[in-house]
Amino acid sequence: MFNRSHTIEIHCDAPPYSIVQACRMIGMANPEDVRWERLGHYRTVQPGRLELFNPLTWKVFFGIGELKEMGCTCGRDLPRLEKYTFTLITAVEVHYLLGQCPRCHTIFWEEA
Repeated sequence: MFNRSHTIEIHCDAPPYSIVQACRMIGMANPEDVRWERLGHYRTVQPGRLELFNPLTWKVFFGIGELKEMGCTCGRDLPRLEKYTFTLITAVEVHYLLGQCPRCHTIFWEEA
């Protein structure tokens, strides 16, 4: 039997879906199907238990290391973020910094 008293918490760290869809047109691979990480949230993610033993975690915590040393969760360096401007149907322009990891295809983003 299923216990229906538990709720599922969904955390979405992607920009609006129209921006996600438009990212296919600027060359992002499978933007609807990959993980999205807002850079501001990625920097403040609390380390897991195993990461507490990583000296790099402590360097970043004490301000000795830099975010670029941390890299993507797959082990590659963080991709370089490039500025893109999207024009919405309302003629409003929105600006985003976007970059995609070449290994795991995670897309890192931030509002510009």
